[in-house]
Amino acid sequence: MRTYVRMTFHSEGASPLKVLETMHALGFEESMGMHDFVYKWKDKTAIADVLRLIGEMHQQLKGLDVGYEITTIT
Repeated sequence: MRTYVRMTFHSEGASPLKVLETMHALGFEESMGMHDFVYKWKDKTAIADVLRLIGEMHQQLKGLDVGYEITTIT
């Protein structure tokens, strides 16, 4: 299972490097193509775990002025 995140950056927001550091701290890896980051789940995961991760990501990105879109694929 994987959770993908696509980011939208703004010139008045945090630098892409700061966002990269934040996402790495959460366990995401950078990704090329349609999505910017991917979280590779080790085991089959419940929706509650995905929501917990996304909630944590949301909190860490607050104030950085980036938008995001999430896709989780089993």
